[in-house]
Amino acid sequence: MPARSPFPARAMRLHETGLTLVELMIALAIGLLVVLVAGTLLQQARAAYQEMDDAGRVEETGRVALDHLQQVLRQAGHLPLESLPDGSSQALLPGLRGLDDSRQADVLDPAAGLFGSSTGDGVNHSDLLMLGFFGAPRGSHAEISHCSGAQAPVGKPEEAARHWVIYYIAPGTGDEPELRCRYQGKNGNWTSDAIARGVEAMQLRYAIDSDGDGRPDRWLDASAMPGEAWGRVILVRIALLVRGVQRRPAAPGSETRSYDLFLPGRRSDPAWRVTETGQEQRRRAVFQGSVMLRNQSMAEAGK
Repeated sequence: MPARSPFPARAMRLHETGLTLVELMIALAIGLLVVLVAGTLLQQARAAYQEMDDAGRVEETGRVALDHLQQVLRQAGHLPLESLPDGSSQALLPGLRGLDDSRQADVLDPAAGLFGSSTGDGVNHSDLLMLGFFGAPRGSHAEISHCSGAQAPVGKPEEAARHWVIYYIAPGTGDEPELRCRYQGKNGNWTSDAIARGVEAMQLRYAIDSDGDGRPDRWLDASAMPGEAWGRVILVRIALLVRGVQRRPAAPGSETRSYDLFLPGRRSDPAWRVTETGQEQRRRAVFQGSVMLRNQSMAEAGK
């Protein structure tokens, strides 16, 4: 006689349960909502990071470019006085020249007296700066270098031996404007290097000592500077406009933004204002600084 199970057959049946169509749709909707919220938060975090990175890039670029120009301006007109015979520097020309609204650095040769003239093709009407100096002799406390970082040669106290560098704004890779420096290498050939990418405008003003009291009393642009007045420049004011890399579409109906490199006063110049063009906006900032030219004033006082 077969053994009988102590459990009734009805209790052995397995009851299968599942989701209804409504429950399944609700679960899918909640899952999609979670994914959407997570994607939105990720996108916002990414946008915030890009904004901070772009802001940091603009600040760093402006600081580096301005510090570099201020440092090299302090070298303008440098002479190794400790190794020169008396009176040998009196025949030398000023170690500072400039051009308004120009970027044709490749046609200039200050060592040969080719200082050029304004060409009217500067990027955003940017100015061009030429600086001449001699290197420091061995054992000197001074460190004189050109834009590549190499030490400038000492040379004889002659115009042909003076080392010159030329700073200007020009389009770089991808048509991005950048601060560039043109200089002579060891073999005497001119070459050009990028100093800071994203610098889209540079304006310069020069303060001269017109009465010989050692104080700046008149501000001039390069185009208004008489040739003999370059030796009386004792203060240079620099203004740079730097832009970021993140492109943002302009909001519908938004006003076009403008940036003043120098604030208009008794005298104003249209080149001092840069206005955005196109339908894209970028982060921009203006950086300003002033440099006292000690070598220039010392050379002028010694004449």
